Amino acid sequence: MSSDEQLVEYVTEIEEEKVYGLVRKMLEEGRDAKSIIELLRKGVDIIGERYNKKEYFLTELVMAGEMFQNSAKILEPALKKERKPGESLGTIVIGTVKGDVHDIGKNIFVTLLMSAGFEVHDLGVDIPPEAFVEKVKETKANIVAYSGLLTIALEGMRNTTDALTKADLRDKVKIIIGGLPIDEMWMKEAKADAFTTNAFKGVQIIKQWIKEGVV
Repeated sequence: MSSDEQLVEYVTEIEEEKVYGLVRKMLEEGRDAKSIIELLRKGVDIIGERYNKKEYFLTELVMAGEMFQNSAKILEPALKKERKPGESLGTIVIGTVKGDVHDIGKNIFVTLLMSAGFEVHDLGVDIPPEAFVEKVKETKANIVAYSGLLTIALEGMRNTTDALTKADLRDKVKIIIGGLPIDEMWMKEAKADAFTTNAFKGVQIIKQWIKEGVV
């Protein structure tokens, strides 16, 4: 079994110490940090699939999120070296909206965005609309991301978009929403531009916006 396959297996079996050890070893052997992040993501995706099949439970999801973040901290110095000085694809404000405190998916998304070269401002969880507005004004962000897992989050997303509109900021940003229950109906109700249930695909959507020059 290759080290790549081994790392994915360790992640899916939530063998934390083995994951951290292999991540460090791969770095020492000269592997680029972005490719290691991608392997970690593959493992986390498998955990998500097992959760959907009820083979894993919320405890495993939480552990997977923490393991991904801890691995990202190990990789952070290497990621910074790989990034060109002053390089930033765009500025993103992200948070779990008012009424929801789930952050596993959001935290993974933040890590992937940062490793891709975005400047990310993570507001945290249970964030009211006015906090998004103030941070967008402060950072001049061109992308806003809402996260949510509970159905009540839809109201928070809709209210946040309304607040951005009232502040004359809606036309200046692209909005993407993410979370396991989210679909096209949520996107329309939240008046967003895109939705995703997969953090990696979310990064690809934003990169496509940058490529097309729509943000």
